[in-house]
Amino acid sequence: MIRRLSQEELTSLYDESKEKMPPLEREKWLNQRLADQVKFAYERAPAVKKKFDDAGVSPSEIRTVKDLEKLPVTTKDQLVRLQSADPPFGGFLAVPLTDLSRIYASPGPIYDAWGDERVLAAVRGFVRGGWPKRGDVCLVANMYHMVPAGLFITDSLDAMGCTVVPAGVGQTELQVKLIKDLQVSAIFSFPSFVMTILKKAEEMGYDVKKDFNLKYVTGGGERHIQVLRKVFEEEYGLKVGDGYGTADLGTVAYDCGLGQGYHYDDMECVVEIVDPETGKQVAPLELGEVVVTLLSNVYPLVRFGSGDLASYTDEVCECGRTSPRITKILGMVGEHIRVKGMFVHQRELDEAMSKFPQIPKYQMILRLEDHRDRITLNVEAEADVDKAALSKEIKARCQEVFKLSMDKIEFMAKGTLPDDYKKFVDTRWG
Repeated sequence: MIRRLSQEELTSLYDESKEKMPPLEREKWLNQRLADQVKFAYERAPAVKKKFDDAGVSPSEIRTVKDLEKLPVTTKDQLVRLQSADPPFGGFLAVPLTDLSRIYASPGPIYDAWGDERVLAAVRGFVRGGWPKRGDVCLVANMYHMVPAGLFITDSLDAMGCTVVPAGVGQTELQVKLIKDLQVSAIFSFPSFVMTILKKAEEMGYDVKKDFNLKYVTGGGERHIQVLRKVFEEEYGLKVGDGYGTADLGTVAYDCGLGQGYHYDDMECVVEIVDPETGKQVAPLELGEVVVTLLSNVYPLVRFGSGDLASYTDEVCECGRTSPRITKILGMVGEHIRVKGMFVHQRELDEAMSKFPQIPKYQMILRLEDHRDRITLNVEAEADVDKAALSKEIKARCQEVFKLSMDKIEFMAKGTLPDDYKKFVDTRWG
């Protein structure tokens, strides 16, 4: 892994002038890097070469971001199939597997290739945001099991010279004690769990502003930051860092601190917002899917669909940065959802429920309750089933297959759900 960087090395990672280039200069700079990247990816990643060849497109034809429309979008579901047919990375890896510093496994399953370049991208983001700083004590309350959330943040903070408390998830009373006793200055977690910790601290009789050394919290991974940002800032006096990314892609966009959307991270990738049906780029403020081409020497995905629906603006931000901004994440496309910071694919739900032939139909309902994602699984079954025992088995099976627990299992009579019912119903985007 990356060693601890000196202050001079940290400072050299971030060049604000690149982010504030005049729009035409920025466009020329990005197009040149994109052209170089697709040539590299075509030569080094067999799946990228096949994608170009199947589309009848030469890398030399991709000279601008607009030219990317000549290529199809690779969806998450397609990536799962490609990785299954050609494990572990479906032909997208451009280096020997042993060059990777970390390999994670996300629900799907999808193997995520992480090299030092992704850690450096996160460190650059911290330098850009102004925190945390060398010497800060940082509590990382993210999952450390298989997915990148916890360990990736820890690797980045190590390189920064911070002291890390790898707390993981759960045990909120102990988390509060750690924050108090260790004088923690920053919490890294999903915003809903940060809020849970702060509320637990208040239940234990603490005044967060007076009794703790807490200065910073992070968002990302959930839409709740749009709801909780003001709470963190105004009620608790905390600075909020926020960004947008996925386990497949790493850093995609970031909040400059003004809370006016997510700036495309042009140092790491090329972002498009496209019509999910046609793959054509949409106009500002129109709804489309976030599609990303990584500027990576390790895992050079080209036109990869994140599955997230969003809109964007190309108006120059008050901060002076000239890259477009994702205005907000507005939902999802495809046979998957993101809940509690994790993706769940429909086929995973089907796999989990295939163990229960006595349940012909099932439906996952997602809702937002007290700033937290809640999952209810509706299942059809005979009236005389042992509901307590079956609920326990279903919860264990879902945890095993896609690493999430159901908050509630609701039983309903057979025939309640119509033939054309949806297996995912997300009420959080209203």
